[in-house]
Amino acid sequence: MRINHAARICALSPSELEDFVDDWVAQRCKDYHAHELWRGTGDMGRDVTGYVTDRRLEGPWDNFQCKQLSSKLSEHSTFVELGKIFKNSADGAFSLPRAYTFVAPYGLVRNARDYIAHPEKFRQAFLDRWDTYIAKDLVENQVVNLTPEIEAKIRAFDFKRVDWLDAARLAKDPACKPALVAWFDADPGPWPRGAVPDEIQASESAYISQLLKVYDEKGPGTYPDAAAALACPEIGPHLRIQRTRFFDSVAFDRFYRDSTPDGTLKNFRDEIYHGVVDVHHGAHASRFTRLGQVMQQAAVLHPSGVLGKHAGPQVKQGTCHLLANEGLLPWDR
Repeated sequence: MRINHAARICALSPSELEDFVDDWVAQRCKDYHAHELWRGTGDMGRDVTGYVTDRRLEGPWDNFQCKQLSSKLSEHSTFVELGKIFKNSADGAFSLPRAYTFVAPYGLVRNARDYIAHPEKFRQAFLDRWDTYIAKDLVENQVVNLTPEIEAKIRAFDFKRVDWLDAARLAKDPACKPALVAWFDADPGPWPRGAVPDEIQASESAYISQLLKVYDEKGPGTYPDAAAALACPEIGPHLRIQRTRFFDSVAFDRFYRDSTPDGTLKNFRDEIYHGVVDVHHGAHASRFTRLGQVMQQAAVLHPSGVLGKHAGPQVKQGTCHLLANEGLLPWDR
């Protein structure tokens, strides 16, 4: 049965929505210098901010304004929330944001969406309606009339960079997947199989150099490089299998690094390591025998967590090669 994650987002409390969006922004804004969650009164129209540079609010930044309501965000609230940015920027609190996104799980009313869809119409409406529609609702018990400074901010802002997300659009954003996994135990989905390049890559040089020593010990010959091992009828097929396992595990890591919360892959690797390390350190007749015993043990492990169901034998075995690359399970010791 398909789980309705949008409905779950709609059920979050206002503070939970801010935390959820903060987790989403952490993934969506990987190219940003940093991000920050603002909470409670005095946020000056900011909820979650993404900073492009280390200048933070003095440089380019994006604002994500969270509005957890029981219905769609009104046209009036749309003007007031964005108006807070113009007012506080005119007061010198921060530079204008590069982009502004309303995150309203139930969406926006049609008139508000229409303004966002017509950037210059939106700008002119701010100028025309400020004193009668916005001024009295920006600050409690105060009327904030349109000053030359505020007008300059409205004219300077790029209204094409205003957008909105409801719960359905947010849940479909690829960068939202780690937040859905963390908050609702969502399934990140299957990973794409790895492709094995013909040429030996730098990323696999460590474990392959270790395997060459294992193969030297086994015989029937010596193997100064991977090409020699691959050309050997006895050793070549075995090395090809190990490379398939390695690149499957690389593809597995790459996919779930972007679709699961921080720490998920580390926990998976830790479980693989602890599941095979005693076999690796045990007494064996040869290095090749030890390699085979570790591979057999890895294949039957049942890792916990969301990744366990997606990790087939080849991924668990390939993870051992990743650990060998890192010196944690060296094959030539």
